Amino acid sequence: MSNLMSVLLINSEGTFRTAIAALLLRCRCPIELIASVATLHEGMKHLESTTPPQVIILEVQSITQGVKDVSTILTINPQAMIMVTSMEKQPDWILTLIRAGAGEYLTTPINPTELEDALERAVRVLDHTHGTETVGGKVLTVYNPSGGMGTTTIAVNLAAAMAATPASKGAMAALVDLNPFSSDVAAFLDLNPAYTLSSIEETGGRIDASFLTSIMIRHNSGVKVLCGPDEIGTTVEMTPKQLQELIALIRKQFSITVFDTGGSLSERNLAIFNDSDVILYSLLLTLPALNNARRYLKALNQQGLGPEKIKVVVNRYLPKDDIRITDAEKILGVKVFHTIPNSYVEIKESIYKGTPLVTGYLRSPVTKALNELAGRVMTELIGR
Repeated sequence: MSNLMSVLLINSEGTFRTAIAALLLRCRCPIELIASVATLHEGMKHLESTTPPQVIILEVQSITQGVKDVSTILTINPQAMIMVTSMEKQPDWILTLIRAGAGEYLTTPINPTELEDALERAVRVLDHTHGTETVGGKVLTVYNPSGGMGTTTIAVNLAAAMAATPASKGAMAALVDLNPFSSDVAAFLDLNPAYTLSSIEETGGRIDASFLTSIMIRHNSGVKVLCGPDEIGTTVEMTPKQLQELIALIRKQFSITVFDTGGSLSERNLAIFNDSDVILYSLLLTLPALNNARRYLKALNQQGLGPEKIKVVVNRYLPKDDIRITDAEKILGVKVFHTIPNSYVEIKESIYKGTPLVTGYLRSPVTKALNELAGRVMTELIGR
């Protein structure tokens, strides 16, 4: 494909077109605005040219007309990436247009960061379509079979820390809540998503890149989040094959994805583990937690998931505890990869504010430990 991604802008407001054109000029992505027109009719000559635009930013004022316009564009150019812009924020509008074939839905007035994120995703999708993408993103899973071991705290903060690294550039870091006990990621980040993981079930498990990004929500830390269901007792019944397809798809969209999960060694979890690059097993230094971890680590090893892939992280660590790290290593039969100190007050405050420790508590010893863990994990991932 060309070094420049070609864009056609369709919007009835001249001031809007001028503003978006200015944003596109400042965008980090390699973009060429080939035309800025008021109606789809005016844009037809560009859509029907021998080199049609790869991205169409399309204004939608009526849901019925919007679906027709999206269908018309895709009939002429099935490979086009359509970004809908609209003042409507109703979930039904978003889902209907995404199902019609739109790749992105941006509410107006458009947030410059959200537009740039959408364009960066378009570049990755188009590069993959044309065969230029050769390396998939990395997948990190944070796991403990039982609740209360700090998996969500670790997952949320690692995702935020990795989003801040130059390699991730924010928009390329994702966090997915697969924890069957309680979908706490949304609460930890103070998010109120219109869509959750259960939205995938409505499609019968069949999803593509555009649908995936449409049901994710962007946190101000730069992380794109796929939240778990909010309703009590609701579980997402994805098959191992569907989970593998989700992981394969998410690798194409993000450079690093963190999964937060728990539960038994079901086929579902084993599918996630086998398709993960690194697994962090989170635990506390208590005898019940260590004995349980010993059993699970042995079972995982029998499944071909040994210390080279699974790393033990001790959470809420206190150096003066009765059980020492050396004691834990003897019980577990493996080395402890990292420790995170205990700081109940800061963690509670960060959850209350919806702000990860690594972005809101920069001087905290916990933040230092989490950033060090992120660095060590990135080193592990790069080597795979």
